[in-house]
Amino acid sequence: MINPLFQNKFPFSANYFSELLSLVFENKREFPQALIFEGADTKMQYLFSLELARILNCIGDKSSNCDCINCKWIKTHSHPAINNVSEIHFKGEGDESKTVISAKQAREIEKALMLSSDYHRFFIFFSSGEKEYDPFELMDFQNLNYSTDINYSFNPLNYGTFHQTTPNALLKSIEEPPKRTTFIFLTKSREEILPTIVSRCQVFKLSGLREKIDYSNIATMFSLYPNFGYKDAFDISQNFQNYIKENNEILENVLNKMLVYLMELLKQNLSMNDKIKRDIAIINDAIKHKKANMNDKIILDTMFLRMARGY
Repeated sequence: MINPLFQNKFPFSANYFSELLSLVFENKREFPQALIFEGADTKMQYLFSLELARILNCIGDKSSNCDCINCKWIKTHSHPAINNVSEIHFKGEGDESKTVISAKQAREIEKALMLSSDYHRFFIFFSSGEKEYDPFELMDFQNLNYSTDINYSFNPLNYGTFHQTTPNALLKSIEEPPKRTTFIFLTKSREEILPTIVSRCQVFKLSGLREKIDYSNIATMFSLYPNFGYKDAFDISQNFQNYIKENNEILENVLNKMLVYLMELLKQNLSMNDKIKRDIAIINDAIKHKKANMNDKIILDTMFLRMARGY
């Protein structure tokens, strides 16, 4: 149900929410009305929040590949019930503040909740400002098939993010929201948020520490990288096909291990920076092709040929 990327990134929380969502869909539990995600990677906390919102609003099969209208809206950051709340988001008429989350925004939320909704509404709080991204910085969005048309930053909440009157203005909405409403606060530590809000939330530590992925077999089969030609590309492709068959592997898992391998190379080989980034993009294209149910041989042959010719 929850994308495997989060199983790798946040194993405890991903497993917890997978079980919780199953109970919610069986009408045995209610989804929490207020959550705090704490940890170092605010951008991934945000994506995890969107993943939960996507599953709760999905009208398809709940899978990460679902293309129902709600999943499409969430992946293109256009769903009417999924709201960012920051210094630059969810500003009502006449609210010109750009440096804090204001009490006026809290009142806008209260007004929005007075309207009925068929969706599970989310209000995701984080600190933000305008930003231009290098495409590589948004690779996690791309890996999850989310739009990378984003021009704002993802920073953790702290005491200075809120105007001093905002928390009290928010309390009623957090304490007594309509059903199917969830508030999520993204921060480095719960100590950076006022205790009056923390006491009303369930807190989860999304540490951002990845489980170690063994890519030694990938590195061995890919030992000619980055210097291989067209003939080598077909040989390497065949080696990967044999490995998948002999080890009963799944192509998407192998491609994800290749991504981890190239990211490690990227940290060590600044001289090949552009080449590695280009090949990471090519692997991400291959992952998309696999999700579209293309044949494994065609995907691997095409991917390694593109790497050999450099585009």
